[in-house]
Amino acid sequence: MSISPEPTHLARTFEDERYGWTRHPRVRRRAVVAEAALLTALIAATLAASVTETGWSTWFFATWTVGMLAFIPLHSLLNLGIRGVLDRDARSLDEHQRRLGERSHSAAGWPSVALTFAAFTGAVTVVALTGHVMLALCLGFLLWFTSGLLTYWHLAWTAPEEPADTDL
Repeated sequence: MSISPEPTHLARTFEDERYGWTRHPRVRRRAVVAEAALLTALIAATLAASVTETGWSTWFFATWTVGMLAFIPLHSLLNLGIRGVLDRDARSLDEHQRRLGERSHSAAGWPSVALTFAAFTGAVTVVALTGHVMLALCLGFLLWFTSGLLTYWHLAWTAPEEPADTDL
């Protein structure tokens, strides 16, 4: 196995200084809050739809579609802010970036397990109480999805501010 000295296109994108503004703690934290608010709204909409008589409806489908499409640029912004530390190959990360990623994985471990358990129990509860299988799957997916995002959110929230380039 050979390691190419040339960074991949993805690694070059995350290191590109055009996106330096996303690395400020204020921007990263706002992206975390926006993602958390979006997922909370989708979870609330799913629970609201599950208690109605019709269950799956046009308003819910529109809300779900818009919410999931809005998530894409939000997560891209967040990922640029953390330089893709959790998505890149370990060979393209320096030691500091590896430590930050490992610290976030450790910190989010138990909360992720708890949310994964909540995803399963929430979905089972929705089916048991309402009989809406599709909405139960949506709720389970959203909670499971959120459990996977906890590591990103922890890293974005706690990563130290990068020092300004002193060569300029």
